[in-house]
Amino acid sequence: MYSKPLYAAPIFHYDRKPVYRAKQLEALKLGAEGQDQTDRMIHRLNDPSLEAKVHRFRMMAQELGRLEEAIVESEDRWGELASMHCRTIRRLEMADALARIQDQDDGLVDDALRMAGSDGQRGRRA
Repeated sequence: MYSKPLYAAPIFHYDRKPVYRAKQLEALKLGAEGQDQTDRMIHRLNDPSLEAKVHRFRMMAQELGRLEEAIVESEDRWGELASMHCRTIRRLEMADALARIQDQDDGLVDDALRMAGSDGQRGRRA
């Protein structure tokens, strides 16, 4: 039993393995210049695990690209909609819509009170 929370994090031992930069990884992406030669070299290494790792990297990179495009497109659309929304608010303000609606509501209440009052007077005369 611990008196404090215990946090665990994986510890990676790279044992002097290289850390790749984005530019270096470009050679492994789908459609990269020289992809056919890269694929042949990977195949010649006869390491199914390496082939699977490269394939997974390519699929993840491709999916990230699609997702990034969708996000950019959604941001553009959001900007357009936000701009249109601001314009509709301005039009409502120019029309003084809330005050006009409130005046209409107040008028309906006044009408209802007058009707109730006239119904009450008719009831007393009878």
